[in-house]
This record gives sequence, structure tokens and C-alpha cells, in this order.
Amino acid sequence: MDLNWEGAAVNAEIEQRLKGAVAEIALRIEAKAKTKLQPSQQVKGRFVKGGGRGLRTGTLRRSIHADKPSGNFGSDNVAAGAGTPERGGQEPTPERDGTRLMAAVGSGLGYAMYVHQGHYNPEVQGFITRSAEEVMPQALSIVRRHVAG
Repeated sequence: MDLNWEGAAVNAEIEQRLKGAVAEIALRIEAKAKTKLQPSQQVKGRFVKGGGRGLRTGTLRRSIHADKPSGNFGSDNVAAGAGTPERGGQEPTPERDGTRLMAAVGSGLGYAMYVHQGHYNPEVQGFITRSAEEVMPQALSIVRRHVAG
């Protein structure tokens, strides 16, 4: 009796399933980060000082997206305005780095890092990294579901 293991095919199938899990995790982080940016408070059409949640035109929120680590986030850097394109919602293609599969979540807007690291409102500051921390407890169950098929 001959046994044909098909190891390479099995490994490729497992990698594809894991890529699906990593992509889902990245999309969940993206979605959660977008929720942390809410419209800034206005009175009579003027923004209230100290009443901000990181959102005036929506450009920053629309620029947040999941991508492969080598993706071009620099193309996000557009002028703020209501007509800027939505970059998110597209499933990223995770990339292999040694034994790791990785995806990235971020924004390439010139002022995104300022808002992420320096916003005075604690609900906004660190909106991407905090979102990743909030999604990570779900990661193992997401991986299990994808691997089980």
C-alpha cells in the first residue's frame, strides 16, 4: 500500500485558510478604528474647542484601511474634503514574512499620525492600536473558524 502525503498541497491549503483569518482580523481592526472617529461637536456651524472626536470632513475615517504590509498607504494623502474616496472594506492579501503571515491597518494621510498620537480626546488618541488590542481577544476563535473550514 502506497501512501501519498500531499504535504505541499496540505500546507498551501492551510496557509490560504490562515490568510483568510488574518484578513478578517485586519478588517475587524479597520472597522473598529473607524468607529472611534465620530463627528466633532458644532454650535451654529462652528466646531467647539475641546469637543472633537477626530472627525470633521470624514477624510481620515475613509482613509483607514487594511492592506498588505507592502501596500501603498502614501496614496491616501489627499486634501480633506467630503468627496474623498473610501479606502476601507477591501479584504487585504496578507503577506508571508518567514513563518508569519501579516496584514497592515492604517492611513497614509499626512495628519493621521498626529491625530492618532496627539489628539487631546482619549477616545480618539491611539484609535488604531487600541482597536487592535480590542480585536485581539477574538483572534484565536477567528483562526479556528477559518482553519476548520
